[in-house]
Amino acid sequence: MSLMVVVRLWCLIGTLLITTRLIIGTRHPLVRDSFPIKWRMIAEDRSLHPVNMTALRVMQDLEAAMFQVRVEINKHTIQVYRDTTMVYEKQGVTPQGSPGHAGVHVVVLEAAGGGGGHALLSRHFLTHQPAEHRNLASCLLSLMPGRVLVVAAVPDAVTFLGQEAVQELEVMGSSMIRNLATFEAWAMVATTPTSPAVPSALHTSTVANLSSDAYVLSTNHHRPQLSTNNEQMWRGRVWAEAAAIIHTPDSFVSGPLHLHTHVPSTQGVWCSWHEDPTMQEQRDFCNTYDGYRTLCSCSLPLTPSLRHSAPEIKMNEVIPVAMLTAVKPFNFYRQLVNLLGTPGAAQTPILVLVDGPNTEIIRLARLFGLEVLVHQPQGEPGSATLLNMHFRFSVHNVFNYFPEVDKAIILEDDLLLSPDFLSFFQQTAWLLDADPTIFCVNAFSVNSYPEVAHDPTVLRRLDMFPQFGWMVTRRWARDQYQAWIPEEETADWDWWLFSQHSLQAGRHALVPEIGRTFHAGAAGAHVTGWAQEHMFSHMIYNHDPNVKLKGLEDLTLERYEAKFKREILEAEDLKDVLHPCSRPFLPQDKAGPFRLFVLSETQSDEYDSYYIMQIHAVP
Repeated sequence: MSLMVVVRLWCLIGTLLITTRLIIGTRHPLVRDSFPIKWRMIAEDRSLHPVNMTALRVMQDLEAAMFQVRVEINKHTIQVYRDTTMVYEKQGVTPQGSPGHAGVHVVVLEAAGGGGGHALLSRHFLTHQPAEHRNLASCLLSLMPGRVLVVAAVPDAVTFLGQEAVQELEVMGSSMIRNLATFEAWAMVATTPTSPAVPSALHTSTVANLSSDAYVLSTNHHRPQLSTNNEQMWRGRVWAEAAAIIHTPDSFVSGPLHLHTHVPSTQGVWCSWHEDPTMQEQRDFCNTYDGYRTLCSCSLPLTPSLRHSAPEIKMNEVIPVAMLTAVKPFNFYRQLVNLLGTPGAAQTPILVLVDGPNTEIIRLARLFGLEVLVHQPQGEPGSATLLNMHFRFSVHNVFNYFPEVDKAIILEDDLLLSPDFLSFFQQTAWLLDADPTIFCVNAFSVNSYPEVAHDPTVLRRLDMFPQFGWMVTRRWARDQYQAWIPEEETADWDWWLFSQHSLQAGRHALVPEIGRTFHAGAAGAHVTGWAQEHMFSHMIYNHDPNVKLKGLEDLTLERYEAKFKREILEAEDLKDVLHPCSRPFLPQDKAGPFRLFVLSETQSDEYDSYYIMQIHAVP
């Protein structure tokens, strides 16, 4: 037999064996009808590698009912993929030289199939600074049930990861976050907690492809319960959780982390009110974005009717509120709900001014029937110019939009408001007309600490710049528009107004003893997590909606100076003390007022003469 014939015969036999293996592996009827018993037994011999077509179809059905989530973390970037589409990325180095992606990243994906490249929410928390952990905890609390949650901690993320955030991450299902060390990377893919349900018949397999210095901590396919105050709380379902750990004592940063897992597609969130045609806009918003649980809840969601539900107050004049915002819709929503519930809100025009076309904020504002103006951003991200020009645009255009009003309230988006916020401005507005030496009424007080602030009815005159919620007149806005900080300057707008370049000389602001706003941001453009934690977080603000301000007539310049002079002359002198720390220099058996003379050689003398004023005079 020739070599060619042998080769052809062997190929024919091989083809027959392969065909037979496929047929027998599927237990096709032809196996019984066309082959004897000894050929049917080939399927039992695993060394011939028959294909189990039934299992293959099951696996194909499983893959069709799932999508892949992949998290990549290294020292330069973090990336999150849904199937082959990158839905989130953060990279770069900050001006201080630290990784621009350091901190905790939260990404929320729609659980329904065909989600494409859309993330319902993506936020970055700088938890290597204080205060941010509270914002992270609030974010997790705001998520809708049944969403696919991706949380990742880039090395240095746990430095100030406080108890509130750790507890909420454990509610989401994490079993490792409490033990994560500084400079170790971590990631988790989970489904946000829902009500108890029968375990799905679809058992998904989790594949975590990790680098050599990472490991899978847990893969949970159940919903364990947490007991909190005798109430049962259901944890999220974790599909994969992994960490890249530090192996050796001389290593300070873990290696890269690569986490891959498959998550089952579901029908997503559905509520009975979704069928209401009058709520279609709200339903579409809730299907597009996450982080709005009070708005999107299936049970008693907030509705745009909130816009007109606030109690009425006495209104002396129409004073609109300009809500300034840019890239933080979660701050805007928190403040919007706060404002719309404040007495007088239903009587007050509101204008939203967005720095850049942020679709989420625009849709949210219009959902509540608010008018929106969008500013074309000027300046690089993170630069002072960006904020400077947005404030200029907003202060100018609120008066253009409301040509009939004489005053407006300027409101940054990272503030919480007192229930008498609008009443406070209504009661003080007349002073801006009565005294040209008052240029603004400020809702925020830098001295609003529990040790020194006690009376919410009291205001004082101060030489300061507008800050964190303030009211000005049309005349002031027109004058300052011409003298605003130039675009090419690198200083901040508020300090510029306070400087010699401003038209503020000889003019004062009215400031309450107890503030009407509370700064609730952190790790922002001007307020770092350090400043928030050590300064603003300890401040107090008024919670009484019915405060009647006192002594307003004495705030005009002539009467204020006369009263101030009278109090100084009537005060008791403090005896000379060699050093204020030697003993309490304030009399412990008298209420005051007391008089103390301090020499200040220059206006900027902050460390010598002013030192004595900062001593806590308590035994």
